[in-house]
Amino acid sequence: MRVDEGLYVLAAVIVPAGRAAEHRAVLRDLLLAKQPRLHWRDEGRKRRLEIARAIAALSLTTAIVIGTGLLPAKQRRARRKCLERLLWQLSVHGVRQVVMERRNAKGDKEDLDLVNALRAQQALPHDMNVEWGDPLVEELLWLPDVVAGTVARAEAGDDTFWSLLRGGHVSERVTCE
Repeated sequence: MRVDEGLYVLAAVIVPAGRAAEHRAVLRDLLLAKQPRLHWRDEGRKRRLEIARAIAALSLTTAIVIGTGLLPAKQRRARRKCLERLLWQLSVHGVRQVVMERRNAKGDKEDLDLVNALRAQQALPHDMNVEWGDPLVEELLWLPDVVAGTVARAEAGDDTFWSLLRGGHVSERVTCE
C-alpha cells in the first residue's frame, strides 16, 4: 500500500508444486545472517537489486492487481476490491490452492468473509482452497511481497526492479474510490 500515491497493490505468484522446493531454496539463500525472512520494505536499494535478480531467474508467473485512487479512510474497501479481482485471476489460471500471508485475526477474518461471500455468489470456484500462512514459516510468501513492492515502486516512477523480473505477468487495474 502506498497511500501517498493512492495505490493498493496485491500480487500472487503461481508456483508449480514441482518447483516449490527450488523456489524456497533460492529464497533462503537470499537471507542475511539472523534475518528471519525477506521483506521488501526492509531492504535497501543494493539488496533489492540482489533479490530482484535472484527472483528473476525463477521466471515467475504472477497475478497482480493495482488499485488506484486509494483514499486513506477506505483501505479496507480497497483491499476487498483488489483481493476479489486477484482471486478471480487465480481461478481463471486454474489455481485451486491459495496461501495468503497472515495479517492479524481481524484482517484474516475479513479476508475469509470475502472468500466465503464470493463462493456464495459463485464468483469463486468452491474447490479453490484458500488458507493463511506465516511468512516466518513459508518462504514462498516472500515472493508476492517482492513482486508487489517492485510494482508499487514502478507505479511511483522507479521501474528499476520491476524491469528485472521476467516471466508471465497478468496485471489489472481497479479503481478503489
